[in-house]
Amino acid sequence: MKVKSKKKIIICCCISLILLVLLTAVCFFQFTPLGYRMTVPYRSSFEKAADHIYVNKNYSGNIKDAILLTEEALERDRAFFGELQCTETNTTIIIICDDDKLLSKLGGDHDTRTSYAKKNYISVSDEYLNIDIIAHEFTHAELHTRLNMKALKSIPTWFDEGLATQNDFREQYGLDAWIEQTNNGKNTVPLEDMDTGSEFFADPIEDRRFRYLNAKHEVSEWMEIHGQKGLLELLDKLNSGEEFDTAYFK
Repeated sequence: MKVKSKKKIIICCCISLILLVLLTAVCFFQFTPLGYRMTVPYRSSFEKAADHIYVNKNYSGNIKDAILLTEEALERDRAFFGELQCTETNTTIIIICDDDKLLSKLGGDHDTRTSYAKKNYISVSDEYLNIDIIAHEFTHAELHTRLNMKALKSIPTWFDEGLATQNDFREQYGLDAWIEQTNNGKNTVPLEDMDTGSEFFADPIEDRRFRYLNAKHEVSEWMEIHGQKGLLELLDKLNSGEEFDTAYFK
């Protein structure tokens, strides 16, 4: 009887564990933004419009224009990096959506989320469907693709966003805006105050935009000195385990 009881307990534990794993998976893929994005290619509410591009069913926008914008943004990023790994290795998809209910499940209307498997999922709503924002998000995707997970976790948020805005030509992040809003560099945000996401994306929106402006200027200055070659060397150093501050400020 004791042996049978132990077997029953083991079977019950195994079943409970399997159910727990299944429940966790369902919750992740159905109720978290990253999980939901990861399953977009398999959902009936979305359809594939082109390589790397998905739109929601009954999308009211011009799909051909959206595809063209995406290709133009990719060309901008390709010139910046020299080549793109985030599309050639099929590690990135962009989800274009004009359905508010679906956008809430995607968890963002113009941002990039990267999984631990190094897959990038860009979500963009019609409101933000322009070449600057798409190029901005693909720069995130390319950076995240080129860095291993340890290196990716080590980079400060100001660098991630500062690099992305190199391909974002909106005037609000341009040099003239930086000169005016910082009094020509006399009133800037210290980099150490923009290291983490919680610091960088803290409200209100005006403060966030000011951080973007400062981050773009910092990385622009660095790029003026080091160029594309220096950027790629920096990423190699980070992948080799060198500390960010050591590699960047050297």
